[in-house]
Amino acid sequence: MLSLIHVLEWRAAVQPGQLAVSDDRGTELSYAELLTAVEASAGAFAAAGAGPGDVVPVIARNQAGWVTAALGLIRAGALPAAVNWRLAAPEVTVLLALMKPAVVVTDDDCAALAAAAAAPLGVRVLRGLGAVAAAPPPDRPVDRLRGAEPAIMVHTSGTTGRPKLVPLTHDQLITAVTFMSLEVPEAAPGARHLSALPLFHIAGLANLAYVLFTGGHLHLLGAFEPARFVDELAGRRIQLTQLVPTLITAVTHEVSSRAQPPDLSDLVEIVYGASPIRPGALERAVTVLGCRFRQNYACSETGPLPVSSLSPADHDPARGRLATAGRPSLGWEVRLGELGEIQVRGAAPLPGYWNDPGATAATLTPDGFYRTGDAGTIDADGFITIVERLKDMVITGGENVYPAEVEAVLAGHPAVTDVAVIGVPDEKWGETLHAMVVAAPGLDPDLDTSELLSWARMRLAGFKCPTGVTVVPELPRNATGKVLRAALREPFWAGRDRRVS
Repeated sequence: MLSLIHVLEWRAAVQPGQLAVSDDRGTELSYAELLTAVEASAGAFAAAGAGPGDVVPVIARNQAGWVTAALGLIRAGALPAAVNWRLAAPEVTVLLALMKPAVVVTDDDCAALAAAAAAPLGVRVLRGLGAVAAAPPPDRPVDRLRGAEPAIMVHTSGTTGRPKLVPLTHDQLITAVTFMSLEVPEAAPGARHLSALPLFHIAGLANLAYVLFTGGHLHLLGAFEPARFVDELAGRRIQLTQLVPTLITAVTHEVSSRAQPPDLSDLVEIVYGASPIRPGALERAVTVLGCRFRQNYACSETGPLPVSSLSPADHDPARGRLATAGRPSLGWEVRLGELGEIQVRGAAPLPGYWNDPGATAATLTPDGFYRTGDAGTIDADGFITIVERLKDMVITGGENVYPAEVEAVLAGHPAVTDVAVIGVPDEKWGETLHAMVVAAPGLDPDLDTSELLSWARMRLAGFKCPTGVTVVPELPRNATGKVLRAALREPFWAGRDRRVS
């Protein structure tokens, strides 16, 4: 029996004075102080009506209070749900309707979003990340603090635009940090970590669990800004951090553009994911930043343990591995299914989607393999290469976007009679979304595309909005009426070996 609460209690006992979590709001908590804050949060949440088995969404930016709130909910026996605060209020309302939460927890930055999203459902909003009442902690929820029990919930979009909820178990979290501890020996007690990746992302959550498990210190940034991030790297003598390729490029540019280069001699390794990094960008980053790089391939459904990992040694361009996603990580079985789909099965069983047995049955094979929706190859040395997505998902700047959701919004415009959204290559973001639209009958086929983009921005999170629109007379479809997305993507991806970012 091992949970995140057990891990925290052990760390507080063996290294109480070690700094555990700090943020850019001035908060610093040692492991002993973090445990005390978690116990207090558990008491406050229990007093507010959040108890064992309740789902409690947390809508807040990165900060130490996010950590104490999430862990406090776990300690109270509830299930915290990490919500993407970059979404629009109607999108969050859909998530809350699926979660059926007891209450919603938020901070000052996200209070307006939380209130607007919760209002249609009549759900109460607690503002303050748990610091809402003084009360003793509740009885220990022993049955909830077991490895196979859900520890925290994340969410993802669905191919039909309907979000899905993914509970992550304590076993999944512990297995992930065990693997990374073996891979990165520098992650020892007292190691200094920096994170600007949102805690609602699987990578951000994995980083938090990783630090708590290894007894390190995690400094959280509420948002990413290149100059500030570089200042933190140098000023705090950071050893380990996580980024997505887009942010690596931004940091590289920031460092190289400074008249006085910052001292990054303590930086050991950058872990990145979401998409491979372009070889040229990697070579420049290695030269400028002077540290190791590690690519992890994972998704919300598989949890924080990377399905595969491309080691620092395999980032040597001479090895010719940069286009791959590395070898399977310890604890994963990987095979190729129909159409070359990458399918994986882990040492920690995947719990499937929350209260959605139909979606779970569709994504898990009878023998327990998860269908990733990525088509690829596995070479003789075990290296995985992703060549195409069988699902329509687009990854832009590390964010997952399903075209169906964007299409539903654009289809609501009175000037649009048909629409398809695809991912197109972009040097900065890896991919961006591009809309192919058919004008409604009787309207000028030369639509004002800027008006369509404004329509989308008012209804979707910024990262989901198309960056371009092409008006076409009709969309190509097969005999059953399905849009031929491959044909739409072809002109944009022609001449490239990979059809994903």
